[in-house]
Amino acid sequence: MTRLCILMVVLLGVLGLFGCRGAEDDAEKSQCDITPAGRVELPKDDGRHSDEPIEWWYWTGHLKTAEGRRFGFELAFFAAELIPGQSGQMVHFAVTDIDADTFHYDSQVLAGEALAVENGFQFAMLPQTAVGGNGRDTLHGEVDDYVLDLSLESTKPAVLQHGDGFTEYAFGGYTYYYSRERMAAAGAIRVGGQTLEVTGTAWFDHQWGELGQVTDTGWDWFALQFDDDTEMMLYTLRPEGGDVNLGGSITDTDCQTTELGPEDLKITSLGEWTSPDSGCTYPLGWTVEFGGQGYIVTPVLEDQELYSVAPAPKYWEGAATVSGDKTGRAYIELVGYCD
Repeated sequence: MTRLCILMVVLLGVLGLFGCRGAEDDAEKSQCDITPAGRVELPKDDGRHSDEPIEWWYWTGHLKTAEGRRFGFELAFFAAELIPGQSGQMVHFAVTDIDADTFHYDSQVLAGEALAVENGFQFAMLPQTAVGGNGRDTLHGEVDDYVLDLSLESTKPAVLQHGDGFTEYAFGGYTYYYSRERMAAAGAIRVGGQTLEVTGTAWFDHQWGELGQVTDTGWDWFALQFDDDTEMMLYTLRPEGGDVNLGGSITDTDCQTTELGPEDLKITSLGEWTSPDSGCTYPLGWTVEFGGQGYIVTPVLEDQELYSVAPAPKYWEGAATVSGDKTGRAYIELVGYCD
């Protein structure tokens, strides 16, 4: 009887030890290994939400060759109800050739619903295509003499913007919104018949909801990827007759995301640029103040304006550099300064 009791005590002790070790492992598990939970469920919500009136999937990124030649790129697919009962799709593809100081873009519209794919997406508005989901995407784009083929893989978990991936706007409407803020990019870009291998980083945004009101307000959107492996998303909404709405998020190297409000940030425009094509004037160049630090965001070239197919607006979206207390690269979108 005594031996049995001793054996049971030993077994319970061993089991207890393993139980404590498991708890310690869970406590030490990095946030970078955890899929975020909120109003967005991944990878299920990577796909099309056919019951929502507007939805877009958005990639921007910074690429370079082994010799140091740099490019920026944007590929975006949109799905929307154009008129009651009639769905449509739109695609925008753009390449910023930084060394050549040139900007190239393509915009197309197609009637019909976007293809529904479980836990992902599959877009084909030829020649532009995007296939993927769950943080692994394959992109193809062509414009003028540029042909881009990229494979992307997320190196951090998705960020659920607005805390849990959902917000309602004070001026009307709502959005579900998440980002994959740092994706490793590798592939090739063909320029005038010459194929160049490229690597770099990309940023993926996915939004859906009642976005008609916000698209009418206009906004400035900033996607900053710092060289210290941290990321910042910032936005300024400008509703007509209402208060400017400033916010965003910052994600550290341990994948911890903190929501930012107007009390945390200050964004100041440093200048402006008037398009010789559209006549529209955009702010260009900014300082961002946060946490006692200051960053300067400078577009790599002024003319990165897209003439989107009507009824979508003309807008400015382009690559930029970040200097100051931190260095890095950024993509900026400016909507509502034209039409």
